[in-house]
Amino acid sequence: MSAFAVILHDDEPEANEKIRKRIEDEFPDADRFEFSEYVYFVTGVRLVDEVKNRLGLGNDDMFGVVLRLNGSFGGRSWPRLWDWFKAAEELR
Repeated sequence: MSAFAVILHDDEPEANEKIRKRIEDEFPDADRFEFSEYVYFVTGVRLVDEVKNRLGLGNDDMFGVVLRLNGSFGGRSWPRLWDWFKAAEELR
């Protein structure tokens, strides 16, 4: 499995609500992490296209970006974020 960042546009409130709902429906609690109202991390799939398709990104009314994370993480944030990344990496 891989970890992915899902980044939403800040100027698409209707699309963002749909995508947030799909993230909740498609990725169980352990497979998603809400970093902010516009950035989520998800795992449980292998390819960017799997994430994109499950969320409906690429449809005419859905806006967002999916980035596959390469396993290198750094910075300063909440311990629960680093725990989530560690667990996602262990699934690989």
